[in-house]
Amino acid sequence: MAIVGAGAAGLATAIFARRFNRARTVVLLDGANAPGAKILVSGGSRCNVTNAAVGERDFNGAAPHLVRRVLRAFGVAETVAFFREIGVPLHEEEHGKLFPDANRSRVVLEALLAEAARCGLQLRAGQRVERVALADGGFLVRTSAGECRARRVVLATGGLSLPKTGSDGAGLRFAAELGHALEPDYPALVPQPA
Repeated sequence: MAIVGAGAAGLATAIFARRFNRARTVVLLDGANAPGAKILVSGGSRCNVTNAAVGERDFNGAAPHLVRRVLRAFGVAETVAFFREIGVPLHEEEHGKLFPDANRSRVVLEALLAEAARCGLQLRAGQRVERVALADGGFLVRTSAGECRARRVVLATGGLSLPKTGSDGAGLRFAAELGHALEPDYPALVPQPA
């Protein structure tokens, strides 16, 4: 399995993929030499990990029943327990925001990277993915450092949210090239346009 993007979503996906199947090889590819830049700037560099209440209406683009299914499988309580397990206890602040007790986003990133290493993930930092293509019943992933083959690929590139951290839309392009339909993009953390 290849995961494109070693931010919060990519690291979490890789960790849980290995926990679910220890025999599975998981390669985590990131263009940055030091992954997790967006984690470091989130929540004013304190990292708002999640919120005390999260529901399907908090998400846009997917069918509410699909979001509800995901949230039932791994909700707020499971998220809080996971972070506590990897050494990042959380506390609640105004408006139900959950932050690390240390009030530093770096502890979140370091804990995720440490857990990824403990799980035996192959982190290939500094290898920007240039193309993802179907090949021989799987995928061929071309990077700035060469190619790798994978039976499964997860795109966790962060959309267009913050280009200087690597979220520059490349993952959207890969998804479109693979035949996926894309929802129109718009800024998050602001109301959706009418």
